[in-house]
Amino acid sequence: MATPKDTPKRSDGIETMARLMTQARIELAKNGVDNFDVEAVLERSEAARSSLYHHFGSKFGLIYTAQLEELVEGLNTDNQLFRFLVETATSEEEFFARLAELMRATSTKEFVELRRRRIQVLASATHNEKLAEAIRVAQVEGNLYFTESLEILRTRGWINPTHDLHAVTYMIQGLLIGHIMLDFSQLPELEEGWVEMAMQTIVTMVGANEKFQTLAKVSKKK
Repeated sequence: MATPKDTPKRSDGIETMARLMTQARIELAKNGVDNFDVEAVLERSEAARSSLYHHFGSKFGLIYTAQLEELVEGLNTDNQLFRFLVETATSEEEFFARLAELMRATSTKEFVELRRRRIQVLASATHNEKLAEAIRVAQVEGNLYFTESLEILRTRGWINPTHDLHAVTYMIQGLLIGHIMLDFSQLPELEEGWVEMAMQTIVTMVGANEKFQTLAKVSKKK
């Protein structure tokens, strides 16, 4: 069957959607949902209000779509980074040392902002069924990928969890997103202790050698 070629009108529509999405994500990062300035988005994207309504239905349709795109992109990046650590590590020691470095990085300003934005998306999903379903699908697919990465570690004999790997994945994800509670408390003096305990918790959940439970602390001193 022949594939119809894009007409100029259709191509223009795709380009307009892309510009709106780009500017919507910039606006979300700058002002969040509550102070989202749709007029600024339209001006920067050089798009008419009618185009926004045509492609996204409403201002909030644009916001939800931009939030979803950012969330999915972030999940994919996280998963690919973890898979990279798994596939390139040449020993248990190297893998857990690099994992400890990554855990410490979660205390940086960049990760604090990332968690804040993800919480905003989840909050938006509580009153938007389509967004909630899209997030559910993305989360399920992303966690299956993460579980596959853990399976690689188990096959190598580096971990030996007593619980289902898929369940372990969700526990790890819950632990990481739960870091937001410390973010809100604004107690930086607790960050180092949080990272050490989180690392110990992960090592225990995946059934790794006990010697790696203090690796975060030891690596920090080095």
